[in-house]
Amino acid sequence: MQTTSIRHLTNEHAGWKSSLGFYKDELGVYKNRLTEIAGKNTGLETMQLVEHFQNQFLLHIETIDTLNHDINGHLNGMAAEMQEHAGHVSLEQLTEHSRLKERFETEDKMFSELKHEFTQFSVKWM
Repeated sequence: MQTTSIRHLTNEHAGWKSSLGFYKDELGVYKNRLTEIAGKNTGLETMQLVEHFQNQFLLHIETIDTLNHDINGHLNGMAAEMQEHAGHVSLEQLTEHSRLKERFETEDKMFSELKHEFTQFSVKWM
């Protein structure tokens, strides 16, 4: 079985988890701002956009929670392998790490797009 050192992976996991935590906190701020906008603007167009953003926020929170769960599971799996293989993990774990990295990068990009879209909406309706 081919293995690699775990050291270079741990910083990446920590960075992902930190970013995801920040995104989740930021979504809480956005929810509060959305409530404020909805209270001040009761027109049909605004309400449709409010509903759109509520749905987007829920989807991102679900994605963040799932990704955090999967990262934690991956960390646990790697820890178990490290104990078995003197601080090394298998190629299967590295493949899973690559999948998680892709998922994180996708969420990062989608969150950035949502943030931009919501900022434009907020400026227009505040």
